[in-house]
Amino acid sequence: MYGWVGNILFIDLTSGDVTTESTESYVENYLGGRGLGVRLIYDHYKPGTDAFDPSNPLIFNTGPLSGTALSGSGRVDVTALSPMSQLRAKSNFGAYWGPELKFAGYDHVMIRGKAAKPCYIWIKDDKVEIRDAEHIWGKDTFETQKAIQEELGDPEIKSVCIGPAGEKLVRFACILTETGDAAGRTGMGAVMGSKNLKAVAVRGSGGIRVARPNEFLELSIKINNEIREHPAYKELSVFGVARGVHMMYQLSFFPVGYFEDVCWDDILEGYSGADYVEKNQVKNMGCFCCPNRCMNFFSKPGIGKGLTSCEPFSGFTGAVWNLNMDTFLEATLMVNKLGMDCTETSAAISLLMELYHHKIITEKDTDGIAMERGSKEAILGTIQKIANREGYGDLLAEGPKVFAETIGTDAVEKVDIVKGLAPHAYEFRAYKGTGLMQAVGHRGDPLPLRGSLLEVDWNHAPDWFQQVAKEQFGDSEAAIPTSYKGKAFSTILSEHMERVADNLGVCKWLYGLFIYYDVNMATEVFNLATGKDWDVPRLLKISERVRNLERMFDVRQGLTRKDDSLPKKFFEEPLKKGKFEGEVLDRDKFEAMKDEYYTLRGWDVKTGIPTREKLEELDLKDVADEVLQK
Repeated sequence: MYGWVGNILFIDLTSGDVTTESTESYVENYLGGRGLGVRLIYDHYKPGTDAFDPSNPLIFNTGPLSGTALSGSGRVDVTALSPMSQLRAKSNFGAYWGPELKFAGYDHVMIRGKAAKPCYIWIKDDKVEIRDAEHIWGKDTFETQKAIQEELGDPEIKSVCIGPAGEKLVRFACILTETGDAAGRTGMGAVMGSKNLKAVAVRGSGGIRVARPNEFLELSIKINNEIREHPAYKELSVFGVARGVHMMYQLSFFPVGYFEDVCWDDILEGYSGADYVEKNQVKNMGCFCCPNRCMNFFSKPGIGKGLTSCEPFSGFTGAVWNLNMDTFLEATLMVNKLGMDCTETSAAISLLMELYHHKIITEKDTDGIAMERGSKEAILGTIQKIANREGYGDLLAEGPKVFAETIGTDAVEKVDIVKGLAPHAYEFRAYKGTGLMQAVGHRGDPLPLRGSLLEVDWNHAPDWFQQVAKEQFGDSEAAIPTSYKGKAFSTILSEHMERVADNLGVCKWLYGLFIYYDVNMATEVFNLATGKDWDVPRLLKISERVRNLERMFDVRQGLTRKDDSLPKKFFEEPLKKGKFEGEVLDRDKFEAMKDEYYTLRGWDVKTGIPTREKLEELDLKDVADEVLQK
């Protein structure tokens, strides 16, 4: 095979058995990465199994372009049953572990069972060991990776690992590699901890065969140069997302607090992310073979060193009413070392601050810590409490609803969750298409979708981006944030584009969002790497198959149309400030958007479940036979 290295590695921690299976039989229908991962989890997960049951498979998935010379080819998709949602988990990370796995000879790794005592997996080419990890159990994620490198005598070993939060089964624990690249959402670190698995370390000495190497290298160099010349590169490779965060607050896209509103005057005036980057960043860093370098590596005496990008810049600033950037950095490094999802953690803190502000809780409910807005003690103390499962943190570690239920009805009414997860911190009352993407989405994270970003872009040049929307999605109003028109089709096409990148194992920020705004270039490179002659419609059809199989996994878990919704505050509490003051979701129009989405998808409008006709069209008859007969 070209592109793929051809092997799926199966490891059973209970029995110690290690086996392999060929990748090749899955390629035509699922491609790789996220796509092949969902087929594996669908086939190997037994319905009714708890997320912490040893038989819940934990699967790491690379794509055919992962580990090649192509810019942005370091991505890995992770899946299992989520302990947060009880639906299919999906998370994604970059850095260098995925390419190293392919160099060792494996496209995918599936881990089942539970070790009798703490362990880590050591993969060195065709040698796979399950090694004792009792001496590193309890160490943070930074210490763990260093300890494994020292123990095995190779500083180039790449590891994914969990911290204390994963060991203690905090339901939103993450898996981390390097000093801040994480599979953050959906609780994959908790699944790893439930298996007594501390880390998976990899070192490979092989390579990846490319079908047309000279042309592939030539195009990869061309792409690298185009990225470096793009305006987005110039911004991301210097500041990361730091300046963009302030813009998102100005555009009323990021909310303040626990979706309390979109405008906090202090953050518009006092947010200093860009200045902080200039003063405290050592350098920008990126993933394997990527010139974009969109992540900030900080070093601050008294706080420490580490990497961050994206979510923490808002999660530990506006979401928790904080303007102290030292507190932002300390909180970010803390969640990375302890191994927790920043999105869920900051949302939990934000909820506590809202409950405290409305006098629904007092210090007595939070172990004497006053949950005052922006309080450093509240932010850092809550992180530690959750990770160590101490006091109120033990309840929050089970999810915000569990904590709220111990307080009472007023607290429960305040909890905002979508499909068991904290919704991403975007303002759905104003950005209607983004709201649709959050509601119907598999995991509900809309930002990696082009249609959502187009709604943001519209603020800068409305006429231009309405024309872009007309060309891309067939309706100029698809770009207008407050319009309900054109959003169903833009959501569908965006979902398919996102899955092309995830299936190939490349960065969607490059191939779909900021550099190349479609999947044409990704398709061209795929053909050179693999020797295939596939066109864009074929890759999009695979994405459609993957989207439908993801949906059917969740349907098998009990999901229906009613789960494709948003918290009621977005329908009942209009925005009081900001650029879109007065905006609120109209429930009838929102449901009409869902009707259109289901119709275009070929799903039953009443239930939100894919029809047999659609599934058979996508070669998923076996899935229809299993699930729809019930």
